[in-house]
Amino acid sequence: MNNKDKMLQLVLSDEKLNSFYEFNADDFPTVEDALNSENPIVVTVAKIIEGVAGSSDRSIFKETYNEVINYLNQNIL
Repeated sequence: MNNKDKMLQLVLSDEKLNSFYEFNADDFPTVEDALNSENPIVVTVAKIIEGVAGSSDRSIFKETYNEVINYLNQNIL
């Protein structure tokens, strides 16, 4: 398990998050599994982790932000 996967598990294991959006963190052991989920919240968390992992470059943050916003607009609204 790499650091991205550990971060994913940490975020997805939040009780309020997984009960409100009705998912089981154990179903998504890796970022790749989460990116392939049908649950848009799980995918969004994975996209954020994948996009900004280990970076301090603001342009990467902005790029990830835009990708996440576009994804959410297409899949939730």
